[in-house]
Amino acid sequence: MPDEGRTDEAAQAAVAGVADAVLTNGRGPAIEADTAEVEGTVTRVYLAVLQHQEPTRSLLIAQGMKAPLVDHSLDVLGSRGLIRVHPGGRVEVVPPDISLPALALDYERRARETRSAAHELAQVYFQARSATRVPDVGTVRILNSMDEIAAVTAEAVAAGTERIRSFRSLSPRTRAVFASPLHSHEEPTRGVGGNVLDYTTVYDTEVLEIDGALETLEARERGGERFRFTSGVPFSAVIVDEAVAIVDVSAFDPSGFGSAAIRARSMVLALIALSDHLWDLGSTLATGGVTTERRDQLILSLLAAGAPDATIARQAGVSQRTVERRVRALMDQLGAGTRFQAGVQAARRGLV
Repeated sequence: MPDEGRTDEAAQAAVAGVADAVLTNGRGPAIEADTAEVEGTVTRVYLAVLQHQEPTRSLLIAQGMKAPLVDHSLDVLGSRGLIRVHPGGRVEVVPPDISLPALALDYERRARETRSAAHELAQVYFQARSATRVPDVGTVRILNSMDEIAAVTAEAVAAGTERIRSFRSLSPRTRAVFASPLHSHEEPTRGVGGNVLDYTTVYDTEVLEIDGALETLEARERGGERFRFTSGVPFSAVIVDEAVAIVDVSAFDPSGFGSAAIRARSMVLALIALSDHLWDLGSTLATGGVTTERRDQLILSLLAAGAPDATIARQAGVSQRTVERRVRALMDQLGAGTRFQAGVQAARRGLV
């Protein structure tokens, strides 16, 4: 319902904002004039033609506006479909409830095309520079804080087209990710054009020490992430396609300083090789099954991932003594001489 109490000043301010957006998003022919004056004239012209029943070019000039600026403003407004200028200078205003939604759709289309082109153009840019030995400051960007790591990662993911590889140690950044609301983990990871990206992660088993880790991981699995566990992950990284890697070293400096966004192709490929190697070493976590009780299956999964008894007890919701007793029973059942062998035998038999 329209706001009957809205003032003329408020209405004019809203229209002025639209006019400013029009000028910013689509400048007409260049003219010799101060930019601020040009922007102000476009706003004044649009307001003027809206408020007059039969606006004309000569009427606008008679109101004290400079002729070159009036002509420029009419060109801008016409190019955006907000007005039509007829011979003799008569101005026909397209009703805003028709022209503005159409203009908004055009801006959205251009934004989508720009985002879509960003990845391909970045590939061309960095491939051209990778052919030389001259260092380019754009290939490695040092990040100074946890907030910067988060922002750069989000930007890189939004430009992704196919796949994200990642591996995570128990770093402050990983803890921050796991502290996000549960529903945010259930959302699929989307890149350019809203396409869902293939997402794989290798977690260090120490990540299971985070309170509620299993619940968070199950939410991320519902969101499409596939993950494995291994021990000794030295640091964290998120690698988007083969274009960029964000390396998180907050495990060594809790502020996040010294982390990096890397676009040098050789370094990105090296990190991909490390990620794939960790994936091959990793073990999955069982979430259910019929060949063993769910608790024993979880214990076997955590054994295979190299988790200590204290972590297994916390995640299974039992005492450490119960874990030790069940581990011994499972080792006997599987004919394994060590905890690691128990995990391997369980994997071979399809129990995890």
